[in-house]
Amino acid sequence: MENKLVRKARKIFYSNKKRIYQSIKTNKAQQRILFIVGCQRSGTTMMLHVFEGDLNTQCFAERSKLTSNDTARGIRLNSLDLIKRDLSKLRAPFIVIKPLVESQNTPKLLDYFNNSQAVWMYRNYKDVALSNIKQFGIQSGLSNLRPIINNETNNWRAEIVSEHVRETISRHFSEDMNPYDAAALFWFARNSLYFDLNLDEDPRVMLCRYEDFVVEPEKHMRAIYQQVGQMYPATGIASIVHSNSIKKGKDIEFSPQVEQIVQDLQNKLEAVYQAKILQQQELFSA
Repeated sequence: MENKLVRKARKIFYSNKKRIYQSIKTNKAQQRILFIVGCQRSGTTMMLHVFEGDLNTQCFAERSKLTSNDTARGIRLNSLDLIKRDLSKLRAPFIVIKPLVESQNTPKLLDYFNNSQAVWMYRNYKDVALSNIKQFGIQSGLSNLRPIINNETNNWRAEIVSEHVRETISRHFSEDMNPYDAAALFWFARNSLYFDLNLDEDPRVMLCRYEDFVVEPEKHMRAIYQQVGQMYPATGIASIVHSNSIKKGKDIEFSPQVEQIVQDLQNKLEAVYQAKILQQQELFSA
């Protein structure tokens, strides 16, 4: 495997290659913006890495120049006016931003930035719960739920949370609860936003199922590019995607009440996703 210095050098080389390419080839009049949103541990970083392989993109992860004013954790977006000013300086025709902690502000972002769209990534709650705890620790679900039940509106986790979601979580929350229940309820809180914000009815918002994306990444990337109105690159940018994390959480045990709550939302997401696939097929075949 490459060591860190080699990877860093390769990244710098590619970044410079992009900058030179875009200074020669691009047309700012055609600039488009895509926001990658959804729940943490749902494949959004993997998708962003795929977009980074396109010479025409400028990609911004959760920590970037666009979050430079967040002195606490560096993940909240700067003011929209400041972001607009920074983006106006770019020559990339396709800007991809992954502001996961701003998923609750998706309508505001789309209304403010012209020529912008979003893709909401969702993944099975079992795999998300397992991945969340592996990445952030056994207490991560509880830590994510406390701001919601305490209605801490200055915390991104609790922003624009509906009373239904808050009441549901409060009803099942306890400090000694099953940590996987807690992680699943946080999945419930974040993915409920998709419906509470009426994103399922917003033509600017695509819905992408993690399990389909990792199995056929090029197919789904091509569909996103087509909907955004950008040319899909000739290089195999989706070759970095792997599917070895599917069903890793299949054996997790949840309490029956919590599992019913999250499974109902999972079913609701699946129904909308299947309907959107049919709409897309009809659109592209017309």
